Amino acid sequence: MFDGDDLIAPTFAETLSHGFTSGVVATAVGYDWWHRSRGGPNRFQLLSQREMFDQVSRHGSEVGGYIWNKAFSRDALTAGNIRYDEQLRIAEDYYFTADFVAHTPGKYAYNPTILYTKVNRPNSTMHNFSWADRRQEDQIFERIHRMRQLIQ
Repeated sequence: MFDGDDLIAPTFAETLSHGFTSGVVATAVGYDWWHRSRGGPNRFQLLSQREMFDQVSRHGSEVGGYIWNKAFSRDALTAGNIRYDEQLRIAEDYYFTADFVAHTPGKYAYNPTILYTKVNRPNSTMHNFSWADRRQEDQIFERIHRMRQLIQ
């Protein structure tokens, strides 16, 4: 899922797809947002479930917990009965991604090449969250951090 005004490289979908080698349950590519781009070589590196969880469960990591720069195995989603929580108003993408990783053993492939650019609009809903929304975000991250115990 990505926003209509975000920018994706012509090779975005193809690259994510090529990361699904044997045993890989999700893939990710590099992204740029708020001038955070680090980038890297155009090749996949494999991450363990624990390494991926460490990446997706906190703000500011290289892989990130957002869903925009990722692809998830349909078989893994179905097997784990992983669903996107549409009731959450904030951090729903982080919750989804962390839930997937916490419940899905296997390999994760990450290609650090920047293929996704998040456009930060001045009127984005993220700029209009209330204190209650921010408190909900804190509670979601507390739930996410408790998920770490699910990883063997």
